[in-house]
Amino acid sequence: MKTIYILLIASLALLASSCEKKPIDGDIEGMWKMKQFTTLADGIVHDECPRIFFSIQLNVVELAEKQCTHGYGTFIGHIYYNEDHSALTMQDFKFRESTGDNGENVPAERLLPYGINTLETTFKVLKADGRHLVLQSDYATLEFTSF
Repeated sequence: MKTIYILLIASLALLASSCEKKPIDGDIEGMWKMKQFTTLADGIVHDECPRIFFSIQLNVVELAEKQCTHGYGTFIGHIYYNEDHSALTMQDFKFRESTGDNGENVPAERLLPYGINTLETTFKVLKADGRHLVLQSDYATLEFTSF
């Protein structure tokens, strides 16, 4: 009887561990608080809302403004890494609704407060150590700390 319980517990542990998704890149994925972004064309540092967050998990990115009164919105998009994870592309942004999206494409100008100026943006990964993340596109350099 004791052996059956041990086998049952071991089987459940194996089942639970097999359902867990491993991160594509543990230094990039996670909850990130944007400290600021700097537009490259003019060198202006943008830090109007100290409560902008990016959540990156597997191939999904969520952009959100929390506790700011700007009304930027919350969006969900896809994220794709290049082969060596030295660059990533964010695209296909939709308006967030409930536990998913509402299927409506986000206009590019709605992404500007998040340091993104096009619907498909490729970033170089300048720094990713799990605590700090720095991404640079042809539009801006985005700086984050883990949250």
